[in-house]
Amino acid sequence: MTAESGSETSDAGILLRLTDRLYRATSKDEVFDAALEAICDALGCKSASILQFDEAYVMRFVAWRGLSEGYRLAVDGHSPWKAGQRDVAPIYVADILQTDEPTWLKEVIAQEGIRALAFVPIEAHAQVVGKFMSYFGSPHSWSERENEIAVTIARQVGFAVERWRAEEARLFVERELRLSEERFRLMSEDAPVMIWTSDSNGHCSHLNRLLRDFWGIDESAVATFQWQDTIHPEDAPLVASAMATALATRSRVGLMARYRSAEGGYRVLQTEARPNYAPDGKFMGMIGVNIDVTEKERAEKALRESERRFRDMSDAMPQLVWTADGQGRVDYCNTRVSEYVEGRTGTQGDFDWTSLIHPEDLESTTNAWNLALQTGQPYQIAHRLVMRNGDARWHLSRATAISDRGEVQKWFGTATDIDDLRRAEDRLKQSVKRQLIAVEGAGLGVFEWDMTTDRTIWENRRMYDIFGFDPDEPSPGKAEFTRFFLHPDDVPLLEESLRKAGQQDQSFRLVCRIMRKADRELRWLEVCGRFEFDASGQPVRLVGVTADITERKQLEEHQHLLINELNHRVKNTLGVVQSLAKQTFKTSDPATLSTFEGRLKALAHVHNLLAERSWERAFLGEVAREAVLSRPTDRTRIQMTGPEIQLSPRQALTIAMVLHELYTNACKYGALSDATGFVKLAWRDLSDHVIVNWAEENGPPCELPARRGFGSLLIEQALRAELQATVDRDFRPSGLVCTISIPLQRVMA
Repeated sequence: MTAESGSETSDAGILLRLTDRLYRATSKDEVFDAALEAICDALGCKSASILQFDEAYVMRFVAWRGLSEGYRLAVDGHSPWKAGQRDVAPIYVADILQTDEPTWLKEVIAQEGIRALAFVPIEAHAQVVGKFMSYFGSPHSWSERENEIAVTIARQVGFAVERWRAEEARLFVERELRLSEERFRLMSEDAPVMIWTSDSNGHCSHLNRLLRDFWGIDESAVATFQWQDTIHPEDAPLVASAMATALATRSRVGLMARYRSAEGGYRVLQTEARPNYAPDGKFMGMIGVNIDVTEKERAEKALRESERRFRDMSDAMPQLVWTADGQGRVDYCNTRVSEYVEGRTGTQGDFDWTSLIHPEDLESTTNAWNLALQTGQPYQIAHRLVMRNGDARWHLSRATAISDRGEVQKWFGTATDIDDLRRAEDRLKQSVKRQLIAVEGAGLGVFEWDMTTDRTIWENRRMYDIFGFDPDEPSPGKAEFTRFFLHPDDVPLLEESLRKAGQQDQSFRLVCRIMRKADRELRWLEVCGRFEFDASGQPVRLVGVTADITERKQLEEHQHLLINELNHRVKNTLGVVQSLAKQTFKTSDPATLSTFEGRLKALAHVHNLLAERSWERAFLGEVAREAVLSRPTDRTRIQMTGPEIQLSPRQALTIAMVLHELYTNACKYGALSDATGFVKLAWRDLSDHVIVNWAEENGPPCELPARRGFGSLLIEQALRAELQATVDRDFRPSGLVCTISIPLQRVMA
């Protein structure tokens, strides 16, 4: 045997082992391992690799021997062929250093200890799907034998790859088929219609939940269920004939038949089904859907009843009620229309509604109706309809379209008599106009503030004049008003007024200062209005008026200065009177001088109270405190109770003098003359008068005075003359009790 024949025998053995291992391989890894072993044995190389195109058509290493990771990463993706390329031949590189390849690639290959290498294509279905490579550490020339055995090994690997791809495809198809069947089962299980499949013998292979519940069977009993037995005897021939026709013509079938349900009664099911055939034409069974249409007749009956109720209701309505088809032809009017016009027909036999419209409103009505017909949008217009007696009354006509898939099917319309409302609105407009004229005459600005958007509307020219705005300028919201116009010291006043609105206080009042925009002049404003609230109780709008009260404020300030000056002069006068009294009573009894000075002080105290309020009012409680609490100990010995009662200046002065006289007498002779007595001063506000009660207790024994002094005369005469009041003094042993009854209308300011 020659060396060449020995080599051939060796090659045959290598290929035989490769074929055997490929036949017995149960995974791609076993295929690649067998191929690498055959390559190394047949070509006498220690390094080899197998690469395949991935899903992105990039050549990647899938198996190797004797190659480092760094080398694989460096040359990964490198390929002389494109995926799917045909008619390619192996490429043999005898010495990589003698080629025109890039320097970096040569260096990488050389660093791996490789000088010679071979590129052998692996094909499947005559297209390149990968390659195997063999590597040599020194320059190497390939013989024809090496070429033949390399191509043979590559062809064997290609066959194995095809077989595994086919197997993977088969497994994928089977898996997808199972998933598809499972998806169909899951999808149909809870579907709102009855879904079923049957086999070639007509036996049920699948019934979804709705259909199983309809027939009252368990899922495990589907295969043996005799659904034919549930068909109504009269409908059984129809079902059999329809199914036979579908099978003969390979067409869909649609029918309605009665089936007995689990509840015992028959219900009408509408069936849509089709036969199912295998690719080879073999009949596989049927697949269909059942819909319970038993309620259809009931629904149609209910619809007819609804139509009758609609007509009865529309005839009872005070409005004109009508309907029209999708093209706008009126096909129904209620009996109310007869009050306006006798039934007339148009050129197309429909109701001639134009005869109802006032001639002056016919064009605008026709345009609005045609626009609604073109767009399908709601129709609304106010126009006059002419009644049979010739009277024209304003009506609000509305119509809404009922559409199906964007196409108008029906119009429903009404015409409501708004003539009285229209006239009332006209009167209201005139009233509002007159009110605006009156407001303008009063110099008031009218505004509206939307609190949700912080936008204001200034209703009249006066608002612009007050703030120094041009009428073409936008009015400021709260944020701008607070920042640029409101005086900084008055910002808390505004916030407090708005806070009250959050407590459901509808009224709003604010006196503040602003700087006008035009000249930044400081002006006083008084703003009054009312809040409107939404359903949740939150304020959403404020409507009010604004008055420029700068002149009034200046007058009030001037008046305040005059009152202060008058008060100062009156105090000086009282001081002069007090000085004269001291000189006049210098040789008199000191008690007389003290009494006179006490009366002057009481008068001066009340005078101060009234001066603080610009001589407008005082309150009974504060008048009493100023009149009787002269000494520190009096605060614990004089008990006061009673509501706040407003007094005029004249009333305040009179009551102060009377209470001071009672207090003086108590200090001299009564309960306050020793350390144990006390006084209870109380007043009550009754329905028609006020009762003031002075009661002394626990003091020295009280006796009726032998004579009436000046104080007694002052108490009785002053009250009677000034207040038309009555006085009752009771000198009890326990102490004086003085009751004063004052008519209410003469006390209240």
